[in-house]
Amino acid sequence: MKCLFFVVLLTGWLTSGCRSFEGDWKKSPANPQSSVSGRWTGSWQNTNNTHGGTLRAVIIPEGAFDYRARFEAQWGSHTGNFSTLIRGYQTNDTFVFRGSKRIFGIKITTAGKIDPQQFSATYDSRFDTGIFTLKRPLP
Repeated sequence: MKCLFFVVLLTGWLTSGCRSFEGDWKKSPANPQSSVSGRWTGSWQNTNNTHGGTLRAVIIPEGAFDYRARFEAQWGSHTGNFSTLIRGYQTNDTFVFRGSKRIFGIKITTAGKIDPQQFSATYDSRFDTGIFTLKRPLP
């Protein structure tokens, strides 16, 4: 289970239905009005092993402090998608959040902060721990 993060992403991709990450990426505004929503690019890195890769995210508002976080991660020559609901609160220009999802009975939790230019988070399951580090993409 060293590759749980990638397995989760692959599973998300296989079960995501008709809605594509690329479609959401293209529909997302280049200059969002919200400091949380929109496009993000960066990387993910496990902290309990050497696995990591590039990461893109689209954050879609679903309520006052609820967002759908859609991720597309690469690991080696593989790409996978994962979607989860994140909830939090706004403090000054920073959104502080938590989220969790069960896949195959394994709970994966995430927590982090999003400000207008940086999105940083941690993820944790009983097999993997790691970090996301993302920034706004260049126009």
